Amino acid sequence: MAERAGGLGPGDARVRLVVALALAFGMAAVRDLRLVPVLAVVVLVVVALAGARGGLLRRLRGPAFLAGGIVLALGLMLGETELARLGPVALRAEGLAAGALIAARLLAIVAVTVTLLAPVPPMALAGALRGIGLPGVMADLVLLTLRYLDELRAEIGRAQLARRLRGGGAGWRALPEQGMILAAALIRAEARAERIWAAMRLRGHGSAEAAPAAPVGWAGRSAVMVALLAALALVLIDRAA
Repeated sequence: MAERAGGLGPGDARVRLVVALALAFGMAAVRDLRLVPVLAVVVLVVVALAGARGGLLRRLRGPAFLAGGIVLALGLMLGETELARLGPVALRAEGLAAGALIAARLLAIVAVTVTLLAPVPPMALAGALRGIGLPGVMADLVLLTLRYLDELRAEIGRAQLARRLRGGGAGWRALPEQGMILAAALIRAEARAERIWAAMRLRGHGSAEAAPAAPVGWAGRSAVMVALLAALALVLIDRAA
């Protein structure tokens, strides 16, 4: 895949993968809550340079709920400075601060990863993993996991559509039915992913040595260098704060 001149564009999957890993490690190293706005700026810059076209907020809904749960749980469990109390339950400042930092890092890492890697096809991502030196078996496991998640999402979508067409209920009363749909989708998706993997092996996937990867262009090398410098800057600023 060709890179856009002067930017990451659809880009080389290896470039996107290395950039995502570098920024993720840099963001994970942040320990000062005052650097959360810096993380937000990094995310916005990545989204702008990668040319993301919507869908990011929708993809962040699940991680946002998880992040909110982390903030609430730590706010109720950690610290001594009470901000509010309702009966035996107290909300504490130290726990909220720790939870907010963890939530901010989580959302920033997920946002950068989704922005850079969501447009990459599974086969290209597996090739990129091999291209950066990951063993072929591990790259194939990643590929199979991605295919399984795709099949799981498709199975759940078909089951939900069938349930709505049959006039299925909504709200809390539908939870048992939703659980049955999820269980059936997990089983069917696993079976289909196994059939897909068997078909890939029969067609010779992984039997031949991978072709040498094409050299990374100047735009890709520049993107990797900027990402490494940004990650290093995050670490150094955090240590100095």
